[in-house]
Amino acid sequence: MKALAGHERNELADKLAKEATRKSEICYSKFPRSETEHQEREISIKKWQQLWDNTTKGTATKEIFPKIKDRLKMKITLTPNFPTMVTAHGKTRSYLHRFKIIESPVCPCANGNQTVEHVIYDCGKLNNERRKLIADISKEDH
Repeated sequence: MKALAGHERNELADKLAKEATRKSEICYSKFPRSETEHQEREISIKKWQQLWDNTTKGTATKEIFPKIKDRLKMKITLTPNFPTMVTAHGKTRSYLHRFKIIESPVCPCANGNQTVEHVIYDCGKLNNERRKLIADISKEDH
């Protein structure tokens, strides 16, 4: 093409394209950087999962997020209370009772001790919020 004539890069690209059409066998010795990044990410997640499965720490968090790959797919908005709740260090009555800050660990709903699990799954006072959260999560999944 005359429009590309004189442009060194264009001429080199044209030369290489012509050479490629003359070869009967095409051999790729490299693959895209994105593929390398994907493979390394998968290896990293696998190692992370093994460490996660083998640790004796973070039992409350492991109950909420047992699979690293699934957790990484979630879009979670971090609030000041989120980390304290998923690590069971939130200001629940059980936590405060453990440190003798309050006398009783019983939840105001009177259906058990106010633990993170109770607040998330069982507390009758939070049924409406729980239903809304489940509905919101269900919308995001589709």
